[in-house]
Amino acid sequence: MDSIRFSDFTMHRKTRRLCRGEEDIPIGGRAYDLLELLIEQRDRVVGRDEIMAHVWPGTVVGDNNLNVQVANLRRILGPEAIVTVPSRGLRFALEIANGTATPLSLPDRPSVVVLPFTNLGGDADLDWLADGFVEDITTELSRFRDLFVVARNSAYAYRQMPRALPVISQELGVRYVVEGSVRATADRVRVTAQLVDAANGGQVWAETFDRDLAGHFDTQTMVARAIVSCLAPQIDRAEAARISIAQPEDLTAHGLAMQAWSVVSTAQMSPEFALRDKARNLARQALARNESSALAWRVLAWVAWWDAYYGASGSVEKSLRDGFDTSKRAIAADPTDHHARRVQALLHFVDKDYQSGMTVLRNAHEMNPNCAITLGWLGVCEAHYGDAEAGLPLIEAALRRSPRDPSRGVMQSMLGFCNVVLGNYAAARSAADASLSESTESASALLLSTLARVGLGDYDGARDAFYKLEKVAPALIDARLAGHWLTSNDEYRKRAQHYLHVAAGLALPKSVGERR
Repeated sequence: MDSIRFSDFTMHRKTRRLCRGEEDIPIGGRAYDLLELLIEQRDRVVGRDEIMAHVWPGTVVGDNNLNVQVANLRRILGPEAIVTVPSRGLRFALEIANGTATPLSLPDRPSVVVLPFTNLGGDADLDWLADGFVEDITTELSRFRDLFVVARNSAYAYRQMPRALPVISQELGVRYVVEGSVRATADRVRVTAQLVDAANGGQVWAETFDRDLAGHFDTQTMVARAIVSCLAPQIDRAEAARISIAQPEDLTAHGLAMQAWSVVSTAQMSPEFALRDKARNLARQALARNESSALAWRVLAWVAWWDAYYGASGSVEKSLRDGFDTSKRAIAADPTDHHARRVQALLHFVDKDYQSGMTVLRNAHEMNPNCAITLGWLGVCEAHYGDAEAGLPLIEAALRRSPRDPSRGVMQSMLGFCNVVLGNYAAARSAADASLSESTESASALLLSTLARVGLGDYDGARDAFYKLEKVAPALIDARLAGHWLTSNDEYRKRAQHYLHVAAGLALPKSVGERR
């Protein structure tokens, strides 16, 4: 039998895993070997010498080693699971269920396993390189708290086995599978990775990465992080598409929170109130089912920031209070959630506490350096509250890391605003055009386009962008015209406000040259 069930445990022999329900139970290799032997020979007492030969082959160890493993198994399975027969040996005492194990159900969050990569170079001595990529990708994916990532040891059990993805999905309880190959020469390495929906075999994403192999450990880390930076947004996108068609009554608390997060992640900087309200309602439904849902609290924090940024609630102060409260609840529920810390940082910026904002945002990036959107926010905030020269390469790195990111339009706007701060108006206009190609009614992209075109002397184009922005986000326009800009860079604030006045027809174009 590939899987053996007893009590409320399941032993998956192919993957050398012990599970209680859907939970993986940590168990060492020696303890697993001992348990497997006792189950196989459960109709008799297994003597000490036989156990030693099976669990510690070719090794001389003391009785204490066996005692430790028996105590470990009794702690996990219960004291009655293994019976000591004096002067004879050990016997497994739990009843084995008939039939095969029930397939593991999918967790209530996106689940993924990184299967062993294929070494296409033909040199068996380089198998370690392929294994290293798998280990690093698995580790880096685990930084994304919204994902359920299967441990590396479970994945390695499929190294020499036929890969029927629906079977792997059932055995490991995952929806997504990452497969790949490595081809290495003395000085170059090519890594190909693909993300597959294991339920239907559909390819979600694929990419090839070519790198110099000099300093192979650094190369291995860089490629793994590049793959993960691309992978995570694609999983989010696939999950958003999958759960968007589900009715709220059919979703778990986490499913509702995921649906809410997909709304704010897709909308990002959209001023559309209906999307904000939908996200808020879904998050509240999730909390009604599970008041400790970190993801739902994070969504409410983002919605509060949304309200404060656009002045949509009628009281920026109340929005900030709500935002800080919900972001603190999200972090308390999951202290490792870098997304929640990023949202909290953005709230600090609206509250004009720039030092706290930069500290929290840098901490969010350190917690998960693979998140491209967090890196992008760090870059644009460096430009507005720190060092503009340092901010630009950070945003460029974010765009390089995740070239197909669903939030690419937002990151293009970030790039553009950083260039406006630096006075690079042609680059800012190009970034605005790229962002608007993703979303024609993006308020941030329209504001960027307005400023860039005034800076270039394209006043007609600036007025067109301004009038579109006025229709999309009137409260935002009023705040900016009044001098409320989210920046501690006084020179930039005065210049941006003047450019907006020119686009609005409140100042003469000829005065622009004095402000450039």
